[in-house]
Amino acid sequence: MSQADEAPAASGMDDRAIARAGATIAILSVVAKSSAFLREAVIAMLYGRGPEVDAFFVALALPVFLVQIVAGSFQIAAIPALLAAKRGGDRRRAAALATSGAGIVAGVIAGAAILCAAFAPLYLPAVAPGYSARTITLATDMLWIMTLFAVMGGLAYAGGAVLTAERRFALPAIAPVLTPLAMALLLIGFRDSLGVSALAWGAVIGTLAEAAIVLSAARRLGYRPAVSVSRADLADLLRRWGPLFLATLLLSGAGLIDQLMAARLGEGAASALGYGAKLVLAGLHVVTTALGISVLPAYAENALEDPARLFSRLRRHLVAVILLAIPGVGIAWLLSEPVIALLYQRGAFTAEDTKLVAQVLSAYATQLPAFAAVVILVRAAAVLNLGGVIPVAAAVNIVLTIALNALFMRYWGVVGIALATAPAFAVTGAVLYLGILRDQGRRKPTVS
Repeated sequence: MSQADEAPAASGMDDRAIARAGATIAILSVVAKSSAFLREAVIAMLYGRGPEVDAFFVALALPVFLVQIVAGSFQIAAIPALLAAKRGGDRRRAAALATSGAGIVAGVIAGAAILCAAFAPLYLPAVAPGYSARTITLATDMLWIMTLFAVMGGLAYAGGAVLTAERRFALPAIAPVLTPLAMALLLIGFRDSLGVSALAWGAVIGTLAEAAIVLSAARRLGYRPAVSVSRADLADLLRRWGPLFLATLLLSGAGLIDQLMAARLGEGAASALGYGAKLVLAGLHVVTTALGISVLPAYAENALEDPARLFSRLRRHLVAVILLAIPGVGIAWLLSEPVIALLYQRGAFTAEDTKLVAQVLSAYATQLPAFAAVVILVRAAAVLNLGGVIPVAAAVNIVLTIALNALFMRYWGVVGIALATAPAFAVTGAVLYLGILRDQGRRKPTVS
């Protein structure tokens, strides 16, 4: 059993235990994410920065967005709900809740993904007016294939929630390595027959394998499919899920907006943003996974027993993550061009492409401190049941992202879209922090 598997119960997690759990999750997530760079290197070598890659990135962005906001938020909400359901050792009760939750996740994602694919010929020309008819058709075809990828990804997240609730952190963190590897291998082996659609089929095969492995591990722990779920347990899960769904929308919606607005700049812009964002977004995913999963149980316990301790802990964590993120921005600025050249500059990917993508990467990296702070603040607001603060912050983030993208892209093109993320997340973090401070003031006893 790994050190991560031996993590203490939520109620016993001090800051050092949180840091150890977060470090374990982060390391394994980095390993898993590294396979995505292999996939991008293969795509860059074979296709460069052309219309086929534009179509793929657009077709990938929508299903990934669905999985993140639906299944990602479910995973976080399900962990405390499953722990509550199996209280007293009743694992069958928790298994019934996990089965029902996974069914809801798969159904919601399937319905949304089908709608995205069915209406793609209508909305893609509007959001990507510079795309040719062939690119639109190719993106639509891949969206239909990626419907299966989205459903399998949702089931993998649901299985990951079960394993995390049982403090089995390793497998959910490392399993995502399979999907980018499958995509790269299928593209290399079947490019002549499938074209760029090999990437979409590789995504389906990879997530199918990921879901099978994670769900099998959950079954070995005693979580066998069951349908007799308690209404009280299901209601508890849904109550937790609501605000976390909005929180995940807050963290994921900006990326989708960036990709769609980049498409308005013409062919090549969306792929430049996709390549440049990949390293930064991989880092943000690691931050979200490591910080979110490691702090949530402890924050939830503090919210119930000692809110004052939560506020104190939150301030310490905010200072720590911001200070740790600032050097990451400097490193990205210094190493962006040589790293992009090393990863991508071969075949159809030119030195001019390297220069543009490196600028996008550096601009995207400026959001790291604000993004890390928002991850922490969203979790704190969620466990404090600040249902009014999270939607306001989400609205602020979306409005600022659209407005700043539109302004900055007029002056700096696709680099401006990447640069706009930092101020958008900084203001969003301020809204969340002020909401939490107001809640702290209401909780303080009044002196008569």
